[in-house]
Amino acid sequence: MPYSNVEQIPIIINEIKKYKPKSILDVGCGIGLYGTLIRIFLELYDDGEGFLQRLLNREWQIKLDAIEGFAPYLEFISPWTYDHVWNADVFDVFSKLSSKEYDMVIAIAILEHLEKDKGVHFLNEIKRISHVAIVSVPSLWGPQVVPANPLENHRSHWTKKDFEEQGFSHFLPSSRSTIAVYGGFPAERSYFMKTFQCVRDFVYEKLFFWKL
Repeated sequence: MPYSNVEQIPIIINEIKKYKPKSILDVGCGIGLYGTLIRIFLELYDDGEGFLQRLLNREWQIKLDAIEGFAPYLEFISPWTYDHVWNADVFDVFSKLSSKEYDMVIAIAILEHLEKDKGVHFLNEIKRISHVAIVSVPSLWGPQVVPANPLENHRSHWTKKDFEEQGFSHFLPSSRSTIAVYGGFPAERSYFMKTFQCVRDFVYEKLFFWKL
């Protein structure tokens, strides 16, 4: 569907905020729900004095692009949400993107619309073009056929094990979705990881010289 179940929206938006990405690709953006929320909560919400000027002048600090294969959805996307939207086959767009071109790729309720082999290829591509990838699929999978838009048909079911086999190691708590994360540490945790690494290296160094 071109939107999202309400339960996972704050979970995903809060996870995106943790990484403080400067460039995001929204794959299968639908009517632009997550793009709009990213603009609001990552760029406007915490800027009490400058939000209006930034909004009116579209002075964005985040590069936010999208891919949407179903052209009729595009007219429902707010004109200030994305910097660029490709109305094209997702794999055609991927082939034109460089390795690690985006800080983050999000693919919300997209993977279940691909055959399994294409889904694996899809995951490999979003891992290639991003530092962090967030993918969400419904936990309870069932048949879905939308004659007016075959891109919305359900074609595959994905589990936590499937994502783990593709290198996704972090999962967000959700009762209705499997939300898998691939890639680096959130910005708010990077300080602690760097501190831990420094302490670990210090201890290793002291132990090494003590043995000498």
